[in-house]
Amino acid sequence: MRRRTRQKWLVFGLYLNAAMLGAILLVLLGRDGPPRLLSGAWGQNQLPIGGGAGVFIVPAQFAEKVYGCYIMDIDAQTLCAYQYRPHDGQLRLVAARYFRWDRLLREFNTEKPTPAEVQDLVEQQQAAGRVLEPNRQRPVVEPPQQP
Repeated sequence: MRRRTRQKWLVFGLYLNAAMLGAILLVLLGRDGPPRLLSGAWGQNQLPIGGGAGVFIVPAQFAEKVYGCYIMDIDAQTLCAYQYRPHDGQLRLVAARYFRWDRLLREFNTEKPTPAEVQDLVEQQQAAGRVLEPNRQRPVVEPPQQP
């Protein structure tokens, strides 16, 4: 009789432990609202970009109340900008650019500091932190203390 009572309490304790762990899990999952099993990218904000097969579209804001979108065609290596005009309800092409050759430029339309000046600054900073001479001092070794 005593053994059965002890087993019942053990089973009850195990179930209680499992219930408490389940409650803790629900609290942790539901900290930011109801638990979502299929959330988006875990904590990462994704750009509202759509596309596929080498063509991508991204919404854009050109000015305070001027909206539109960018379309990039990877295969044709072009970027187009479209502006939405609400007063006439039209989407207008405002710019287009073939960017293949742009990617080959190393410096264009850059002001101070130029990339070469930044490289010099980084090299100076790295040189200031380098140890130029070896440490010739011998380390002091203390003999172990006798009990």
